[in-house]
Amino acid sequence: MIVKKYLYNYQTIIHFSSPVTNHFFSLRCMPCVNACQQVVKRDMFLHPSDYLIYGADAWGNPLQYGSRAEAHDAFIFVSSGEAKLSPYCIPELTPGDVFRVESALTGISDSLKAFLAEAGPKKEDALDYALRLSEKIHDYMCYAPSTTQINTTAMEAFQQRKGVCQDYAHILIALCRACGIPARYVNGFMQGTGVTHAWVEVLVNNEWRGIDPTNNQLIEYGYIKLAHGRDALDCRVNRGVYTGHPTEQTEIRVIVEEL
Repeated sequence: MIVKKYLYNYQTIIHFSSPVTNHFFSLRCMPCVNACQQVVKRDMFLHPSDYLIYGADAWGNPLQYGSRAEAHDAFIFVSSGEAKLSPYCIPELTPGDVFRVESALTGISDSLKAFLAEAGPKKEDALDYALRLSEKIHDYMCYAPSTTQINTTAMEAFQQRKGVCQDYAHILIALCRACGIPARYVNGFMQGTGVTHAWVEVLVNNEWRGIDPTNNQLIEYGYIKLAHGRDALDCRVNRGVYTGHPTEQTEIRVIVEEL
């Protein structure tokens, strides 16, 4: 088995148009550890913050949370480090039933059911069928930033035939679950320079395998996982509340390089 090493650097800067106070936040910006992903080194820089606590959410994803009471007009966090990746395959001891049913953003409509019917019966194994669905989604959808929101559903994105990686992932999850394949939403970093990315894990023969419907490929290397859940609402990289009524401008930059 080949193990590859990667350096990653994730930076987010949030500018507030007017100062905010009593800012409470939770972050999922540090890679998790699993059977195919080991974190050799990881660092976290955060400003401003009165404190930062490291924990885990209900799905076992690494979680960082804290607050800043005093007024501030920017919020910066940087996650960097080194990860070792083996071929993408995560053993699972449970049947994954919670990932077989619809969630808030992965409901299925009549048009999605018709789209699934057009794919034909599931004659091959579940992984090959999920890859066939991924290809069909990739051909059907148009990648178009700023056309959907964090709470856009699979049905809404499918109806307008455009969206971003989150929407491609939600559609594939909805279709997989509709035909009995457990599927969950994943976010993280992809090799190269860009922003955070979303993909899908499907449970096949007691193993979670990664599929990237945005790029229409089975994942082997080059993807650093942060978190998984039923859909994007379970995996928000940054959530927060504060006192104030500003507008926000966010800058995100991700760099992942193979060593």
